[in-house]
Amino acid sequence: MPASQSVALPLRGQFRALYQQLKRAGLLARTPVVFCEGDSWFSTPLAMNLLDWIVSPAPEDEARGVPLLGHGGLFFRAEHSGDCAARNPDAPKRSMFVRDNIDDLMGWYANFEFDLILLSAGGNDFVDGFLRRALGNRTGMSAQQAFQRVLDSGQYETVRKAYALFLQAAIAARPGVPVLAHSYDYPQLIGRPGALTPGNIGVAALLKKSVGPWIGPNILGIVEAERVAFVRLLIDGFESNVLRALKNDARFAATFDYVDLRGTLSQPEQWFDEMHPTEAGFHALATKFRGAMLAKLPAPKR
Repeated sequence: MPASQSVALPLRGQFRALYQQLKRAGLLARTPVVFCEGDSWFSTPLAMNLLDWIVSPAPEDEARGVPLLGHGGLFFRAEHSGDCAARNPDAPKRSMFVRDNIDDLMGWYANFEFDLILLSAGGNDFVDGFLRRALGNRTGMSAQQAFQRVLDSGQYETVRKAYALFLQAAIAARPGVPVLAHSYDYPQLIGRPGALTPGNIGVAALLKKSVGPWIGPNILGIVEAERVAFVRLLIDGFESNVLRALKNDARFAATFDYVDLRGTLSQPEQWFDEMHPTEAGFHALATKFRGAMLAKLPAPKR
């Protein structure tokens, strides 16, 4: 097993057992223990996703000297594809930063000496049903007019408050543990559904009817030439009104940070569908994310 080998355990009992083994062996002093919560950028089965590349880097990464996680790491993974950061009115149980789910997570998180929290949250809050409601039946809108409707909806504030609720609970449970999130990148295949084949998601492809699209069909009221610009505004608005605002909030400045991934994947072939990069795309994102993650870990665990 390579020195950088990490273990990801979504089952709580398994995580507890391995954590105790590492503790008894005196290995926690050099092993990063990472708590992960998020959406499909951490959990999609369509390819090696952003978090998969962090947990299990490619052998060629080690050969090229790409910074990995030193002696490996222990990852607790609570993420689920399709979850929203704030309460999802269309599927309330698919909501991350709501009191019931936070209480459940913190009841677990507080009992282990985690070194870092990784978050991937907020993308699903601004697509699909939200876009249908925010843009309504208006037609002929410019990108700026449509974006103003998003601003007027208060959704950025709603998502920011949901993040804040989680951060307050995490800080209270384990003060001083850093939290690292990420922005999303600009989609290149707006309106394109994912191609479902047994080759990319296994036999589940035979049962699942579609993957998206979640944006294209809901922005038809925007002038076609303006749709790409609108989606960029949507992504920029999340970075400035949610992530940057949280980082600049005095309550969270010492704890919360994020990696700005915008502009990393500028080629259509780096995207699987309108919201998810390909495996190679996620690999490029993970290279950026990993560097920021390492900087947040205690020095002996990098």
